Amino acid sequence: MTHTRNPWRPDLIDLTRPLTEETIWALLGDLADGEPPPYYRDLAVEVVSDLDTATATACMVRLPDHAGTHVDAPIHMVAGGGRLESLDLSLLVGEAVVLDLVPDDDPDHGYTAEELAAAMPAVEPGDIVLIRSGFEDAGPGVHMHQCYLTGEAATWLVERGARAVGVEPASVDHVRDGYLRGWGEKRDGGDVPWPAHRILLESGVPIVEGLYDLGRIAGERVHFAALPALVPGLSGFPVRAVAWRPEGGRESRQR
Repeated sequence: MTHTRNPWRPDLIDLTRPLTEETIWALLGDLADGEPPPYYRDLAVEVVSDLDTATATACMVRLPDHAGTHVDAPIHMVAGGGRLESLDLSLLVGEAVVLDLVPDDDPDHGYTAEELAAAMPAVEPGDIVLIRSGFEDAGPGVHMHQCYLTGEAATWLVERGARAVGVEPASVDHVRDGYLRGWGEKRDGGDVPWPAHRILLESGVPIVEGLYDLGRIAGERVHFAALPALVPGLSGFPVRAVAWRPEGGRESRQR
């Protein structure tokens, strides 16, 4: 009996930003200004050997654990939360719904639970939820704008059964507003800092930030994967995020 191989070769859609200083500027704009470079820009690649001088090419890499397209582990915001090695990778691979939620006239819009509930395709329990906000790249000295999840929107995603959440900006919370509110400093009392992060991560919902080119799959259901390297002890790590359409393509999966 002859068996015919039918290899699985999906048409992968790369949703990943390169790990470069240009990416840091694009995601954070003037928030990454400063000399010496702040945490987010502390990224370097050093060639240790190359084929001109040795028999192999090898490099050393230094990077922040929340650079570029990356995943957040619970310890990033939750006291006693799990570190990178404890992430359940099955939460980062699966069917994803790509919500097309580009606001009409507010580049710093905070999404509400009602907006998420009304979006199509509808979010189903077990979905990875990716949000296209129309994020526009900033640059050195440029004021960065971003949409974000309100606390009630994050709570709705948890209650709806989202298995992971992915966004285009560098954060599910509004970064500039958070710094203006003093959320970067340890303190007692006042409002809860970084509420969307905390609500999602306390509920075991991983966050993928810095996604790129979601417009290619906006309003669709796709398969998605965003897996970090296994580096124990970290609070997050860059991922290679990809999507692919199921057999039948765009038309058969929109609903």
